[in-house]
Amino acid sequence: MALLQIEDLSLGYGSKSIFKDINASEDEGCLIALLGSNGRGKSTLLRTIARLEEIYEPSKGKILYEGKEASSYSKKEMSRMVSFVSPVTERAPYLKVKDLVSINSYYRTDWMGTISKSEEEKILKALRMVGLEGFEERECTSLSDGEFQRATIAGAIVQDSRIILLDEPTAFLDIANKYLITGLLKTIAEKKLIIFSTHDLQLALQVCDRLWVMTSDGFFCGSPSQLTENGQIEKMFDVEGVRFDKEKQSFVPTK
Repeated sequence: MALLQIEDLSLGYGSKSIFKDINASEDEGCLIALLGSNGRGKSTLLRTIARLEEIYEPSKGKILYEGKEASSYSKKEMSRMVSFVSPVTERAPYLKVKDLVSINSYYRTDWMGTISKSEEEKILKALRMVGLEGFEERECTSLSDGEFQRATIAGAIVQDSRIILLDEPTAFLDIANKYLITGLLKTIAEKKLIIFSTHDLQLALQVCDRLWVMTSDGFFCGSPSQLTENGQIEKMFDVEGVRFDKEKQSFVPTK
């Protein structure tokens, strides 16, 4: 039984349809890049899978975790199953790195929200994993974009959900930090299912186990080699004068 199964899913707000007929079946131990042009619905798909708000309820179809419909999970059960990492956003002043990460322990705290010693150890271990050991007392506003993104990923590690969803985790980062973050996700995905949206096609083709591609012709999923050979990567953009070069693993101008 698949950890995550999506059946005939349609995305939309009320009567407005954004994307339809999404089908996928995925298990842990996999790093997946979600690709597509701007406005195609990548963020909406991730937020719908995570069931963040009522507006992201599917307009049609099902999302199942281990064969059980997502809508039947309690909030506490959802916290154990799925975590969501937003893009780098404005940071709260005076919020320390340790406090930012500890927020993800809330569903395991007592009625007063006390962080136990074992939880503190998990927080420190997560910070070590993302290369932020010694940053516990640093204010989030003092971090670089790459450091702050690593701190948010540490929070997802502390939450210890089986599925981690990330919306544009490498946006606004330099090349070195993009590879650092993606390499970190690859390591974490050995025991989790991780799905992240990105516009960095070359990075996705080089590092990820599987791709989800949202195009004007529909939704496609498979290994990078499968989608490249089948021509489905080429359908990502409906722009004249641009084609996908298989050798360069990138879109290039047509001559």
